[in-house]
Amino acid sequence: MARKIALWSAAVLAVVTIVLVFFYRSIHEEEWAERLEAKSTVIASTYMRTVDRVERFVGEKPYMVVFGQDEEGREAIAWVNDGKAKMRYASTGITAEEARRKVEESNPDNEVLRVLPGVLNETYLWEVFYKRKDEEGSRYYYSYYRFDNGEEIDTWRMSRH
Repeated sequence: MARKIALWSAAVLAVVTIVLVFFYRSIHEEEWAERLEAKSTVIASTYMRTVDRVERFVGEKPYMVVFGQDEEGREAIAWVNDGKAKMRYASTGITAEEARRKVEESNPDNEVLRVLPGVLNETYLWEVFYKRKDEEGSRYYYSYYRFDNGEEIDTWRMSRH
């Protein structure tokens, strides 16, 4: 009897696992396809030859942000929207770490959660998402810095949590 229960339990567990894997794949399939398309667009239309990672940025328009290198190994970032890619060498702008440091230096209570290249008003930039705790709770912020020179563009303050 115990053996039957163990076999049925294993069978049910296997079926549930298979269903969950198919469910996960169906949810993420479109995202994976968009990332693959962005990678192909960048390699076909810019000097970038290897891709390290692809991230999604959602601002006024959605962009896929592609990180990689050219044939000589120079770091580059490309922004892809509507099948068009715009590439910048990482050396032509500030780094993600420099954008992070600007937020951390502006207030020691800032806790940076994410730094990502993006585009707002046709300006290439770094978006720094962070939170700050105070006596009333936590508040989330988005600060934007120009990619080319690090000049602060804007800071958006979200509601308290």
